[in-house]
Amino acid sequence: MVRIAGLFLCPRVGLLWRYSKLAPVSESSRSFVRPTKRCLDDLELRFPPLEQPLHDLKDPVVAKSQQVPQEVAAGGAQRIRAIEDRIWFKVKVGPCRGAVTELAGSEAQPAEITEASAWWWLGAAGRRQEGSGTDFYRALADEVSRAGRGSGRTQSGHLLPAAVDIKRLRAELAVQLTMGIKRVVRQLVAGSIRTGRTSTVTLSRHRISALVRAQDEEAYLAITAEGFIDPRLLAVILASVPHLTEQDWIPEPKGVFGIHPEMGQIVYSALIPPVVQAEILDELVDDQ
Repeated sequence: MVRIAGLFLCPRVGLLWRYSKLAPVSESSRSFVRPTKRCLDDLELRFPPLEQPLHDLKDPVVAKSQQVPQEVAAGGAQRIRAIEDRIWFKVKVGPCRGAVTELAGSEAQPAEITEASAWWWLGAAGRRQEGSGTDFYRALADEVSRAGRGSGRTQSGHLLPAAVDIKRLRAELAVQLTMGIKRVVRQLVAGSIRTGRTSTVTLSRHRISALVRAQDEEAYLAITAEGFIDPRLLAVILASVPHLTEQDWIPEPKGVFGIHPEMGQIVYSALIPPVVQAEILDELVDDQ
């Protein structure tokens, strides 16, 4: 939990995911395949830390499934013919098997699906045991037939992303946003340390500025935020500067360093010790 000047943020549950456009999505649109919780259970895997997107899991069937969108585009993907209610594609790698589908545009709710371009999903998976005679796709066909009993057709809707999958996706977006803002703010601070001038970035309708200036043998940092009407995002911005606590930040309604807030702008300032400046500059070098 982060608390800045009376503002609270729990980045794992409730950060404004709708602002995730401020942070880059890790893959190009419609190109990655996310395993569902059901699939992870099939593979006896747990959710990894939120910093790791699910499609990056180091599992053979998850890794192999990432090729399915390209195979479908090239006409080389193999369909699971036993499932009739929607199109599912096969994933085969060694003894591992899986089933992948693509959501349609009409299935873009909840909004996180569109926000993260999470169109492709690995809905079920298994590992064939040598000599067992078990066939994953036959067992899957029996499962969807039972689910559709009485309807005259198969039913595979239970293999699609469920509420827990959307909750995980929302949490990943929140972490991406937090990490993206943290990186941007530290780059701005580093730029101002180097030049002595204000560094500014515009993100969509939002603007963040940083100015580091020496005064009476001490250095002060002023952060200006514009367009961030949600206090949780402001908390993320201020918490992006390492080692500074809520007590270090002071709101500057009358301006600081000659900065006079305009309509919609918020300015906070803090003493920034040399060790913090050095750490931020070192991070900038590492990023470059």
